[in-house]
Amino acid sequence: MSDALIEILRWASVAVFAAPLLVLAIGRARGARVAAHRGAAARAPVVANFAAFSVFFPALVLFRADPEGLAALLMAATGCLLAAGGAVVLLRSRRELGAAWSLVPTADAATGLVTTGPYRVVRHPIYLSFFVLTAGDTLAFASWPALVVMLGAIMPSFFWRASREEDVLRQTFGERYELYRRQTRMIIPYLL
Repeated sequence: MSDALIEILRWASVAVFAAPLLVLAIGRARGARVAAHRGAAARAPVVANFAAFSVFFPALVLFRADPEGLAALLMAATGCLLAAGGAVVLLRSRRELGAAWSLVPTADAATGLVTTGPYRVVRHPIYLSFFVLTAGDTLAFASWPALVVMLGAIMPSFFWRASREEDVLRQTFGERYELYRRQTRMIIPYLL
């Protein structure tokens, strides 16, 4: 029974990861901007994100630990809860952005600089939520290769993406963004 529960929790953590992505995709289909006019340089970090995840999920599933005992159950349950927390932050952050959200770095004075909700705590809460989601899935599956992909590809690609967004926001909002940047951490509250 314990092995079945562990597998259920593991796959629930993946479903929790997929649910907000589906919501984001629906939001994009309903008119969120893609900013194709920005060119390949703006899309490169997004492509890197997708490439990292295309390696992460197979590593997660193919190289997972065998579900054995209480430790595996606790890891699966904790990972599933961590993924759920990341999903909540992701959805809350996306909702806070509203019309300002886009798949590639873009900013518009008409939509304004969003500094409310999760954006009061960090400048890139959606990327923080992806870190938490992938950490939760990695823990749930107890996959060392997935951890390596998370640390070596997913996190750097999101930091790259965040730095590109910061350039666009700095160009659009100038001193107002610089003040916000000085007052608010980039991705990890109180640290980074």
